[in-house]
Parts: sequence; C-alpha cells; structure tokens
Amino acid sequence: MLDQKNRWWTEHRYLVFTAGMVVLFGLLGFRLLSMQLIIRPDFLEMATTNRIRTEVIEPTRGRIYDRHNRLLVENRPSHTLYALPWTIKANPATITFLASVLELEENDIRQRIGSHGWNTFYPTTLQRDLPFDKLAYLETVRVDYPGILFRFEAKRSYPYPETVHILGYVGERSTDNVRKLHGRIGLVGKSGIEIIYEKWLGGEPGVLYQQVDASGRITEILDDPPPVEAKPGWDIYLNIDAGLQRYAYELLGDRTGSVVALNPQNGELLVLLSLPDYDPSLFAGVMTPETWEAIINDPGHPLLNRAIQGLYPPGSTFKMAVLTAAIEEGFVNNDFQVTCYGGLQLGRRWFKCWKKGGHGKVNQYKAIQQSCDVFFYNLGLMLGVERMEKYCNVFGFGKLSGIDLDNELTGIIPSVKYLDNKYGTGKWTRGQLANISIGQGDVLVTPLQLAIYTAAISTGKLVKPRLTDKLVNPIDGEVHKIEATSKDLKLSAKCLRIIREGMRMVVNESGGTAYWLRQHDIEIAGKTGTSQNPHGEDHALFVAYAPVENPQIAVAVVIEHGEHGSTSAAPVAVKLIKRYLYDLFPGPRPVFKPKPVELAKTDQDSLQDTLRVVTDGVD
Repeated sequence: MLDQKNRWWTEHRYLVFTAGMVVLFGLLGFRLLSMQLIIRPDFLEMATTNRIRTEVIEPTRGRIYDRHNRLLVENRPSHTLYALPWTIKANPATITFLASVLELEENDIRQRIGSHGWNTFYPTTLQRDLPFDKLAYLETVRVDYPGILFRFEAKRSYPYPETVHILGYVGERSTDNVRKLHGRIGLVGKSGIEIIYEKWLGGEPGVLYQQVDASGRITEILDDPPPVEAKPGWDIYLNIDAGLQRYAYELLGDRTGSVVALNPQNGELLVLLSLPDYDPSLFAGVMTPETWEAIINDPGHPLLNRAIQGLYPPGSTFKMAVLTAAIEEGFVNNDFQVTCYGGLQLGRRWFKCWKKGGHGKVNQYKAIQQSCDVFFYNLGLMLGVERMEKYCNVFGFGKLSGIDLDNELTGIIPSVKYLDNKYGTGKWTRGQLANISIGQGDVLVTPLQLAIYTAAISTGKLVKPRLTDKLVNPIDGEVHKIEATSKDLKLSAKCLRIIREGMRMVVNESGGTAYWLRQHDIEIAGKTGTSQNPHGEDHALFVAYAPVENPQIAVAVVIEHGEHGSTSAAPVAVKLIKRYLYDLFPGPRPVFKPKPVELAKTDQDSLQDTLRVVTDGVD
C-alpha cells in the first residue's frame, strides 16, 4: 500500500507542482489585474488626495437692512490667521512661535489647533481680524513655520448696536459641522436673524484646488479641476425702523426693560428693543473663556432678549382681556356697576385697590379709565379661571406668537390644570382668582405679547408679528416676500367698542391714569400698569395705540423697577408714538378736540385724582 502511494507521488509530483505554480501565479496575476483595472480609480483618488488639497472658499454673508434701506449689518474686510493641524503636528516649533507673536499661552494655541482633531488638513481659526502689523510680520516669516496660512474674509459690523437682540450674532462652527461640511470654517449664525435665516444669509461655498508637496506646502493653484466660485448670501430687509429703534434706546437710557412697537394693520415690527444689550462683535472672533464668563455672569443678563423672553406680570394692562371675557360671557352690560370702597374683603384678607379712598360707583368705561382693582376682583370671581384663560388665549397670551426669532417664550396663563398642579387639586383659593384678574399672581407675559394684544384691540385682528419684509438675491435680484397673516378675534363689535373707549379715556379724559400725557394733536388710547416684583421695586408698564380712529402703531413698554406705569413707562410710549406718526404724516398738525363722554357722577374731583396717580399712584 505504501509502495503504491510512493509510486503515485513519484509519477504525479510534477503535475502537482505545476498546478500549484499555476494557482499561485494566477492569484498574483489576478491581484495585479485588479490593482491596475478594478481598484485603480481608488488608488488614483488616494494619490490625488495626497497631491491635491481642496480649499473651501467661504461666501460673503448677506447684508441686513431696515425698512428705510439703512444698513444694519455690513461686511468689512479683515484677515484671519489659520493653522493646519496635520502640518503643525510635524512642526511643533510653530506653536511656540505663534504663542509669542499672538501673546497667548502655548496650551491655548494647542487647544485651538486641535479643536477639530490633529489628523486633518482642515484649517483651524487662531485669530480673526488680525492686526496689520502682525499680519505683515507673519507673512515674512511663515516660510520657516509650516502650517500657517491667512485668508481674506469679511467681518460682520453693526452700525446700530441697539438692534443686537434682533440681529443676533455669528460665531465659529462646531467641530461636527466642520467635518460634516468638508472643512467649512467660516462664521455661522448663532442667534437672532443671523441663525433664523442662516440658509439664506450663509450663501453657497466655492472650492479652490491646490497642489501640495510632501511637506504640505502649496506649490500650485490648479485649473484642472477648475475652481468653483462662491455665491454670496441673500440680503434681508427688515420691517424695523432703525431710527425709531435708536430713539427708543435713548428714551430708555440706562434703565432695564423692553420696548416693542408694531403696525397693528399688518404685524410689521417697527421696534424690538431689549436692555441691557451686548457687543455682538465679541462673538465674531475666537472668544476667550474669560470673555464668555464675564458675559454670562453679568447681573444685567445682557444675552436675555427681554422682548420675547422676559416674563412679567402684566398688572393692570391685563384688565382689558378680563373685561372682554365678562362682556362676551354676558356678566357685564351697560347697567353693571361695582362700588369701590378702596378694597374687597375675601375671607380674612383685604384685597386693596390702588386708590385708598375707593373709586365709588364704577362702570365698565371708568373701570378701564381709572383702573379700579375692586371692579376686576369682582369680575375674576364671577368668571372663574377657565373663562379668563379662554379669552386670554384669544388675544395670543400663553402661546408663541410666531415671530421670526429663536427662543421665544409662551408665558403663563393659569388654567385649572396649572393651578391644581401647582397648589394641589382644588386647594387654590378665590384670592388667587382675584390676583389673576388684575394681572398679578401666576400670570406672566412677554412685552411682545402685550404689543400684539394691544394691536388686536385696536383692529379686531390678531396679527402675526414680522421682523422680516423680504429677502433679495444680490446676483439676479430675485425677491422672496414674507407675507402678512392675521386672524379675526371673533369678538362682538360692542365689546371692542367698549374696550377701545375705555383705553381712549385713560389718556384723553380727565381722571384717566395717563391723562397728564394727553396730546393736543394725536388721540392716543392706552393703559397703565404696575406689576409687583418680589425682588425689589415694582415694574412699570404701559400699552397704547394711535391714532384711535385709524391705528398705525401699537406700543408696549416694560421698565423693570420703574415703579409706576403712568410716570415711567407711559412717557416713553407717548414720545415714541409721536415720533413715528410725525414721520409718517409730516406737515401741520391739527388740533384735536376730544368728544365729551358721559361718566358716573361720583368722584367729580377727577383732575385731582389724575394728579394723585401721577405723583403717588401705583398704576
């Protein structure tokens, strides 16, 4: 048996050896064929990648204008210093050199360069808006320090800094976005209009192809493949009036608060001011941790956009919504009156009216005109939470307005569920209802909501506020228009007539809480308010619209710690209204003669009441 096997191997070993060699050389041949034909494109791409570097050309961001074509955000030329992580990784002496020139710690330089990873050719921003002297010096020596490069870029500039909470700011892209977008390292919108319209403002990047040597140095700009031009971002035209915005800023001065003004006919936002503010250019560069800590720890909270994020008890400015609910639900008619003795006893607590001696007999008109708290305590107890919530929602309270800004808050309009969750099922009291009815307690609104609510009273329509009017392509002039939208309040004409008349009397009839601000040529309707603040002096509020017969502007002013709406917030609103209407309707001003109004015969000393409101009232 063994002899047979040996004989077989002796006779066939040549064939076995030949077959093995055929298989071996066949595999080698197939591998060579595969490398030359099948996977050649992959190797060619890898070789090309090592030889050709792609540089993303950042487009110029779109500009932003106000309603009168005044430039709110412009682009000015600047130079930015970048570093190539992979190249500098092989040349660590460059880090020491950069630290000495930029006057930074070496660890800071390392952190910035390695922020997107060290094994990449994506440039990392080291310093934006590089001073010319440093630029000139680095340009002369950079041949000795591989990995340094410069780019000419446009830096955002803000001629109207008081619009910062509208415009927002730009900043560095996140590491994930840099990788995802194949090396795009330009600035990107971080808040405000800059982030809401980033897709439009950001434009489309271009591409430049460069040939590099083994050390990563650029040796040639290639024409094949040809470069791709960057397309600039679209320009944006806002409804904001920059002049009016600046005037509101001057009127508020160094006080903390917010001013919102809009066109009640179409929702165009004319003013959206929040103070204190901040310098948006701080975010356009490479921000240091110390700068960021200083901003977020500022006790004035400058990053907070009080117009859409500031939550305040509306105080007496809320009373028109409560009266609307009472009229529409049939609790109040022309014969309804409440006698005010200076307060209302609920259980063991005395709920005071702002006027210690009381207002006497108060009807629906005088309740708004002189802001009688006792009148509204009674309405709140009759209506209950659900009815008040229903009509507050009609006016847009407790909801997002739909403004084209980020991080808007809804505020709080208490519901049965809300009160049950907060105080326990059925454990909230009639006293809490009374507080809600005068805009205190658990009610919280934003200044923007107050302005929309005031505009809705003036026209009977709830408008969607619009910061942006249109977007324009700077290349071909294509226009994208932002259309106005609104919806009917579906309130009775009688109800709206009563509310409007009460607000007109506030400013134009003796005894009104803002009568001292009556104008001889413009009929303004308004409502004063003071909201309690557990952390200090009360907040001052005032809402108004004008002219009464043909409303062109609605305003809400909130001044933190301003104490009295009639003396602190109201003058700001009235001056703003006058400036806008005088600009809108220039020429000789007619003398306005108010129509006489039938009032209750009680409290005939209404002029003295007005003076008392101005000097030591709380509304």
